[in-house]
Amino acid sequence: MNSTPSPEQAPHDVARCACPACQLFRYQRQYGPDPGRALPPPCPPPGYGAPGQGAPNQSDPGQAAPGYGTHPGGTYPGYGTHPGYGPPPPGYVPPPPGHLSAHSAGSDRTVAALAHWTPLVVAVVFAFVIPGLSVFLCFVPPLIVMTTAKSEYVRSHACEALNFQLTVLIPGTVILLLSLAARGFGGVLSLVLFVCCLIVQIMAALKAGGGEQFRYPVCLRFVKRTNG
Repeated sequence: MNSTPSPEQAPHDVARCACPACQLFRYQRQYGPDPGRALPPPCPPPGYGAPGQGAPNQSDPGQAAPGYGTHPGGTYPGYGTHPGYGPPPPGYVPPPPGHLSAHSAGSDRTVAALAHWTPLVVAVVFAFVIPGLSVFLCFVPPLIVMTTAKSEYVRSHACEALNFQLTVLIPGTVILLLSLAARGFGGVLSLVLFVCCLIVQIMAALKAGGGEQFRYPVCLRFVKRTNG
């Protein structure tokens, strides 16, 4: 039977042809594509088009039948590549370096935010226990987070928080020495330092909870961030 190929028909008599490609074509057209079966070959098997075996309209046995396995809109559904793969769509902008994917575990964002929140908690709690010395304990929580983190995202935030707390030790030591000479003046400076730390650490915690990186505006990087 000679007929013009259509979007749902191979270029020869698929109802009678016994080649493996036609048998699979008939099966998948009747029952639908089966992911468990091998996909049909991109061209007919060797010898297709020889006398008594191929399409009567094909002159070159070594040439694949035109339009085989395709239709005007592309490949048949279930054939070819998956729509989720391939080049990105037009207008796609990759996320910035260090950005945490929305599909990443929420626990990573929570732990990263805690690396910035916990020094504030330590500063407030120990201010009533050992006034003036609580600033020397604020680096402990981010240090623990950094050494126990399994995620590079968490480790990055913990390292940044640790460097900031180590930087705060410098003005904290100066304020402590001033407090010994002028208690009132040292208390005012301690309050100013706490308010500044509170503002930037809240900003850092919010960025960490949102899956973004953050760098403190005034920070000496004593500890270098490492991978692994």
